[in-house]
Amino acid sequence: MKSRVFGRLCTGLRHFRRVSSSRRASYLRFFSRRYSKLREVIDLAQVVQSIDAVESLLHRYRPALIIADNKLSRYISYEPKVLESEPKAKYMNNLITITDNLANYFRILLKNNPKRFREELRRFEK
Repeated sequence: MKSRVFGRLCTGLRHFRRVSSSRRASYLRFFSRRYSKLREVIDLAQVVQSIDAVESLLHRYRPALIIADNKLSRYISYEPKVLESEPKAKYMNNLITITDNLANYFRILLKNNPKRFREELRRFEK
């Protein structure tokens, strides 16, 4: 049941790179609203700004699998991990899309509005 709800909530999500530059601001608003619903079916979501913080979270929660960004994977020693570029099932693509969109959302927010960054961080994290 949870996977069916997750799949339905992922409808309409697109990877941030595939959104035209003229639509990115409106897409980030859409993603923010959609994520508030997705949050109900996601077990853990944390935004961190260092590899040490990632390693700390991984060792604290001990997930069964992590999806690592290609650029960061060499710094993450935790196993098992899947690179985001490797072929995967549809739900994995949805998880990667959500993860990348979260990263872009918070990167842009931190750059443009640090005060709102902290507010949104409290709202998004689970």
